Amino acid sequence: MNSNQLSLFDTDAATGSLYKAGDYVKLRRKPAVAAWVKRGEVFRISQIHPINGSLKFWNPHINQWDFLYPEEVKLTVEPVVEEISPAAQSIAESVVGELAATKLTVEPVVGEISPAAQSIAKSVVGEEVAAAKNYYNSDKGYGGNGWLESHYKIRVNGKQHSINCPETGCTGPYYSYRWMEGKRQRAKYCPGSKCPAVRTALRSGEPISKILEIINQ
Repeated sequence: MNSNQLSLFDTDAATGSLYKAGDYVKLRRKPAVAAWVKRGEVFRISQIHPINGSLKFWNPHINQWDFLYPEEVKLTVEPVVEEISPAAQSIAESVVGELAATKLTVEPVVGEISPAAQSIAKSVVGEEVAAAKNYYNSDKGYGGNGWLESHYKIRVNGKQHSINCPETGCTGPYYSYRWMEGKRQRAKYCPGSKCPAVRTALRSGEPISKILEIINQ
């Protein structure tokens, strides 16, 4: 190829063109070819077509090279991007840090159970497990007048589950009185307000019918 021949796109200005590669141009109207660009947007010229003078630029809306025509644009200055001063950046980081610290100190108060409450809950659960074991006879199966059992409820992935020990986000405790009829285990919900009387009846050996009366009162 003769060195005097022009490539399809010349990085220098085309003959008679008002623009050159590296210039910034602003859209004066909606272009005929370029996609998704709007009036007022500013683009940097990459190359100029040596024949028709069209302006090649990188179109960020479609992530590829695109074209504008000289009559669609006007020459403008390079867009100025304002930088944040180090002092302003330091202040912003300080504010963000304080908000993060505040969040860390507030969230545990909302969601967590205090160590003292956990200790009390585990103590209650332990006593009820021990009581249940006291009413179990390995030779004759379940016997006695039943036992009181507690559980908590927690929602996981939109479904509610029962758990024995308290966890963050759970509700409870909820109580149920349980007893055996032959080989079948029976259960009845027991309001928390009735639990002290039920425990007293269990310890004193009251029959199942009497305990059910206490719960139903």
